[in-house]
Amino acid sequence: MAGLTYEPAEFNTIVTMLGCLCATVQAATGYYAGYKKKKVSLLKTNDILFRSHRAFGGFATTLYFLGLFAGITGYIGTIFFGSPPFEILDFSFNFHFWPSFAIAFIVILKTYLSYFKKSLIYKTCNWLGVATFIAWSYNWISSAVSYYLRTLPSNPQHPPPTYLLPFGLIWLQIILPFIIGAIIGYIILRKAEKREK
Repeated sequence: MAGLTYEPAEFNTIVTMLGCLCATVQAATGYYAGYKKKKVSLLKTNDILFRSHRAFGGFATTLYFLGLFAGITGYIGTIFFGSPPFEILDFSFNFHFWPSFAIAFIVILKTYLSYFKKSLIYKTCNWLGVATFIAWSYNWISSAVSYYLRTLPSNPQHPPPTYLLPFGLIWLQIILPFIIGAIIGYIILRKAEKREK
């Protein structure tokens, strides 16, 4: 029996999708506390919100750094070995690659403040929560578009997806982590509301 096989580009795309799913759940809990209830302190005092916000945020961060590591090693391979090629004239490359520097800055800053200067996020940098979700969303969408465009017969750099949906359903694949994340977030928020009562 053959073992589980995967193609690295598809694997990296799946990692990004799962990170976006986790970021969506974290965003739902943050939105509920900070914007709907206008009490950011709920992320500390409501144990359901506290645990889910931290857990899904931690998952998203871990998955981001896993993807970042893959991206950095790929970039090093490009510089020193020419593989993968540096495709400066390719739309899918530019669409994902250049904005990734801003995304890295936002995610790393949010991670640093979350672990070492949490009070700053609550006082002056509360915009970072929204910025991180937007960064994650763009990261996932650009990653998926870049991957799928490279599986087309006209540009067959990667084999067709094995675990992700086929190209014809790219729109569904892109919205899937947001839908699943929203469903998980909704379940968490229902339980958190009951705890408040």
